[in-house]
Amino acid sequence: MCVFARGKEVGLVFFFFFFGVAAMFTSTWRSLAPRPLNRVTLLGAMHEVQRGFLGQSSVFQFTLTCLLFEPPKRDQADKKPIATPPSPTAKGGASQFVKEQYTVRCMGDEAYTEALNNTLEAGCIVRVIGRLKTFEVAEGGKKQLFPTILVEQGRWSHVALLHSLRRQRRDWQLQNALTETRNSK
Repeated sequence: MCVFARGKEVGLVFFFFFFGVAAMFTSTWRSLAPRPLNRVTLLGAMHEVQRGFLGQSSVFQFTLTCLLFEPPKRDQADKKPIATPPSPTAKGGASQFVKEQYTVRCMGDEAYTEALNNTLEAGCIVRVIGRLKTFEVAEGGKKQLFPTILVEQGRWSHVALLHSLRRQRRDWQLQNALTETRNSK
């Protein structure tokens, strides 16, 4: 930048300097684009799988059950130290694990929902990244708000398969085939 220039030259030099620096950081600004504040990441088992249409877009919907750990309250923590983590199936005392269920709605074109339908099935363990939104539903004359996780095709949201019973069955079949060929030699 020219310090000794006066008048229009200072303006032109500043203009080229500013936009040259701005061009360098354009890719950085895109990666730091604002994301929704209501973005959530959940991990759980899916069930109650449904497929259909909502307006013009195809929808793949399921219920996600998450197991949450709630730490003991302060007065309970002072009474007894925890040597081992409590079992979620333990019958005695207050359970520290809580199950929560969320409706997950995956929206996009038909090819997207068809791919989800072919890959995911009830009982799969999935990771969901999407937007938390509440929908008003009228049931029996009452209007209630229900939380829903929206997964929109190509918008910082996705569903990832972590474990599948179908995949596990195939792994066992492969393992059995390998042991049979090893034992036959």
